[in-house]
Amino acid sequence: MVYIPKWHEYMRPLLEVLKENGEMYRHDAIDAVVKKMNLTQEQLAEKQISNGRSIAKGRVGWASSYLRVAGALIGPRRSYFALGPNAEKLLSLNRVLTKSDLLVFKEYQDHQERKKINRGKNNDPEVDQINDDTPQDLIDRGIKIIREQLIDELLDHIKNISPSAFENLILQVLAKMGYGGGDKKRIKGVSPGPDGGIDGTIDEDKLGLDQIYIQAKRYSENTVGRPKIQGFLGAMTGGGCKKGVFVTSSTFTNDAKKFAENLSDVRLVLIDGVDLAEYMIEYNVGVQVKETIKVAKIDQDFFSGEE
Repeated sequence: MVYIPKWHEYMRPLLEVLKENGEMYRHDAIDAVVKKMNLTQEQLAEKQISNGRSIAKGRVGWASSYLRVAGALIGPRRSYFALGPNAEKLLSLNRVLTKSDLLVFKEYQDHQERKKINRGKNNDPEVDQINDDTPQDLIDRGIKIIREQLIDELLDHIKNISPSAFENLILQVLAKMGYGGGDKKRIKGVSPGPDGGIDGTIDEDKLGLDQIYIQAKRYSENTVGRPKIQGFLGAMTGGGCKKGVFVTSSTFTNDAKKFAENLSDVRLVLIDGVDLAEYMIEYNVGVQVKETIKVAKIDQDFFSGEE
């Protein structure tokens, strides 16, 4: 898993960037911090589960929010950053900054007191005493836990349906994914045949001149090994097919995966149970949206113009 610096690790680089350049446009400052920290393209490519935005850049934004509360950063005008009165004291520490470093400032203390008064009660310590995680990180963590639980439940259901129902499920998922040009008539099952045969076909064009073969294996525990893949490959080549999708409710052995990856004349995609469940969630097959939670944030574009 790619490591992404925590929000507090961006505080010092942000202050240093502003000290070097003076007042900066918000997006330019964030880009400068990313460059200063030598973040890789792989790190920058990591997205928040909830909104699809860059995790790294989002954490720079949260760092700026905490620095602003502590009086170390100010907004001299719309969508611009500049050093605040407490910036130099933080920079003089000459190390990675943490949230604890902000607690000594009266501005931060006053802010916390105002929050207590406004809410009419003490803050929930689970929310207020965040050190490494931003509120957005906590949202993503909750979504991940819910998603993992849903995948487990889907797999339990998938493994208990009949083989024919499993084959029909595969056809529905592939149709929702857009195969066959979105026309369900182009994705169809075939009559049962011997092991190693085909369970369905996808016509990539209206005349069916180019096809994708489908094999579906509903297993509760058994893994799918190389012999099964080779059997399906034989059915593909026997039918003159160059593209195939092999789906199982269980898993594939490493040998089976390597065999499929190293094929040169045909394309064969393997989809295991977890992959299938994730596609079902993504394309809304066999699942329902239980609730939608709206989280508002500042519209930076709204505040970016001059009056």
